[in-house]
Amino acid sequence: MRLNEELDAVAKSLELDYFGVADLSPAKDFIQEFGAGIIPDFPFAISIGVALPNAIVDLLPQRLEKQVVRAAYKASAYDLVNARLDYATSVISSKIQRAGGKAFPIPASSMADGKRLASHFSNKLAAHLAGLGWIGKSCLLVTPGNRPRVRWATVLGDASLL
Repeated sequence: MRLNEELDAVAKSLELDYFGVADLSPAKDFIQEFGAGIIPDFPFAISIGVALPNAIVDLLPQRLEKQVVRAAYKASAYDLVNARLDYATSVISSKIQRAGGKAFPIPASSMADGKRLASHFSNKLAAHLAGLGWIGKSCLLVTPGNRPRVRWATVLGDASLL
C-alpha cells in the first residue's frame, strides 16, 4: 500500500471529513513569500478538514446579541474541532516519519504574522491544491458538500505522496 493510501486510512479512522494530497509546486512563489524560509523544503501537503456543526453555524448571525451562541461556537466549532485537527496532524506526521519521510504539521489555527493576521502557511491553499474545494469571493475555501463550513489543517511532507 502506498503511503498516501495508508494516510487516507488513518484520516478515515480519525473520522475526518476531508483528506487530500497536494503538489505545492504551482504555488511555490506565494508559499516562499509567506513560509519564512522553512516551507519550501516540503514539496507536498496533506490537507485534512472537519465539517462544522450546521446547527451552530446557522446561529452565528445572532452571536452579537446571544452569548450562548458565541460560547457554543467557540467550544464546539472552534476549540474542539481545532484540537481534533491538531491531533490528526500529529498522528499523520508520525506515520510519515516512521516511513522515513520528513513532516511538518501546520495547526488548524495559528498566527505567525499579527500585522497581516496570517499563519506561516495557508491551510486553505493546501486544501485547494489538493482538489478539496475552491477559494471563494469571501476568501474562504468552499467545498461542494459543506460550502465554507469546514476547518482545515495541513501536514507538509518531503516524501513522494502522490
